Amino acid sequence: MSTVQSVFDIAIRLMDAQNESTGSTETADTKEYLLRTPSLLNSILDRAYPASDSWPEAVEHKRPICPKVTAMTDEIDLDERICTGILPYGLAGLLLTEENPALANFFWQTFLEQLEEAKRGVPSGNDSVEDVYGFLSDTLEYGQFSRW
Repeated sequence: MSTVQSVFDIAIRLMDAQNESTGSTETADTKEYLLRTPSLLNSILDRAYPASDSWPEAVEHKRPICPKVTAMTDEIDLDERICTGILPYGLAGLLLTEENPALANFFWQTFLEQLEEAKRGVPSGNDSVEDVYGFLSDTLEYGQFSRW
């Protein structure tokens, strides 16, 4: 599982804000970003949760909520694809909203696109679907369409 720090590190490198000499992501210039990261990540974790393979089924008709983070060392309860390939784009977009709106918009759009792609890739279950109308399965075969 990835930590908040690892998502932050990727986001800072996407923003090209790391130290040019050492590659460190924790510098005087990124201190504000570091402080804002846990709360900004919390604002997008629930949006990303359904695209993760760690998303549970609803329990007692309640929507699953992703556990929140409070520190840079906290682990994020999402799969690696979400943590390393999607969340950094969302975080970078949120961090740059006021500083560079055009770049922030690029990162945010990439986040949304990658999130939609990940949602399509989540394996589905093998649960059967109940035919509550009773007549559709008898009258239509797969691939057929009917006019009413």
